Amino acid sequence: MTMGCIYSSVSGWDMFWEAYAAIEKMKLLAKERLQVTANQTYGQTPPPTFSFHERAFHKSVVYAWVLCSSVALALGALMIWHTVLITRGETSIERHINRKEKKRLQKKGKVFRNPYSYGPLGNWKVFLGVERKRHWVTRVLLPSTHPPKGSGLNWDTAPYVPEQKSALLAI
Repeated sequence: MTMGCIYSSVSGWDMFWEAYAAIEKMKLLAKERLQVTANQTYGQTPPPTFSFHERAFHKSVVYAWVLCSSVALALGALMIWHTVLITRGETSIERHINRKEKKRLQKKGKVFRNPYSYGPLGNWKVFLGVERKRHWVTRVLLPSTHPPKGSGLNWDTAPYVPEQKSALLAI
């Protein structure tokens, strides 16, 4: 959807400027019409006016372009945010928890490592469900019905994290 909005905004740029210029011309003509009607003699013809359909069309084009561009910016920001989260192997809530845990351990002189992070590439492989090379085609490029790794409630920790009996983070 982000790419579709970006495509629509870029490809509709010229149409947007033409419609915007037409709206500005409508405003100018309306202003001139007021001045002309005040000074009009019977021999002058009024300047041509835009029909209701033309005005509605130009305003709709401008509205659609502004709306599409705004949605592209918002979705682009969300896409970047989620890309960062996936790369780090975190959820939005874990991001806050891990930040607090990192500060707490820094005060003690220890280094915090996210127990669920498999590294940037490993996190993307877990997210996309890629286990073998052929899965890049069957699970990423083509529609896939494979189940996600884990139960969705409990997740395996990264191999460098020792097995713990108690909860890692108490909330």
